[in-house]
Amino acid sequence: MTSPAELIVTTSWDDGHRLDPRLAELLDRYRVPGTFYIAPRNIEFDPADRLPAAGIRELATRHEIGGHTLTHPRLPLIADRAAREDIRAGKIELEDMIGDAIESFCYPRGEYDERHTAMVRDCGFALARTVRRHTLNPGKPFESGTTVNAYAHRVDGLVALRMARFRPRATSRLFRHWDDLAKAWFDTFLEQGGVFHLWGHSWEVDARGDWERLERVLDYIGNRPGVRYVTNGELAGAGV
Repeated sequence: MTSPAELIVTTSWDDGHRLDPRLAELLDRYRVPGTFYIAPRNIEFDPADRLPAAGIRELATRHEIGGHTLTHPRLPLIADRAAREDIRAGKIELEDMIGDAIESFCYPRGEYDERHTAMVRDCGFALARTVRRHTLNPGKPFESGTTVNAYAHRVDGLVALRMARFRPRATSRLFRHWDDLAKAWFDTFLEQGGVFHLWGHSWEVDARGDWERLERVLDYIGNRPGVRYVTNGELAGAGV
C-alpha cells in the first residue's frame, strides 16, 4: 500500500479508437504514462474507427496496452461462458499483436459483478479498473477506482460542492468544467498523497471539443517533482 505521503499518478484511456494516438502524443508531451484499454473488435465502433493492429503495436512501444474484452460486450447481460471467452479472447488477440503479455483490464462501461472479477483474475490479469470515481485510494486490485473522468458528469454536484468548500462560484466552476475539477483533485492529492487516476476516451474528448481542456490538465499534473508516474500495470506491480 502507498504511505500517506506517497504521490502516484496514473492515467487510462478506453476502447481502442483511431484517435488514441493523438491522445498518446499529448501524454508524451507532458511525460505522463498511459494505459490504453483496447477491445480490438469493438462492436460499438464502425470498423474504420477502431485503432488498427499497426496502431496498437506502435502505441505499445510508448504506453501500456490493457485488455478490454474482444468485442466490448456488456458483461452482466451475456452468459458467463460468453463473457469469459470474450475476456480471454481479447487478451490473446492483443498479446499476439504486440508480442508481449498484458496484465491490466478494464470492464466495458464499468459493468461487472463478482463473477467477472473472478473471470478476469483467472485469465491472468493482475488488475482490473472500474469507472468508480472521486477517490485517491484505488482499493481492491480487481475493482480499482479512479479519481477523475475527462468528462463533465451532471451527477457531480455534491462532489463539486465539497471540493469547492461550499463556495457557490467555485462550485459552479468545478461542476461545469471537468478540467477544473481535475486540477482541484490534484491539489488535494498533493496535500494528502495517494493515487491520482485520470481516465477517459479519446473519441469522447474529440466529440466534446475537449482537447484543450485535456492538455491543460496534463500540463498541470505532469512533470511534478516528488511525484511518481506509472502505468496501471505498474500500479498493480507496486501493490497499491
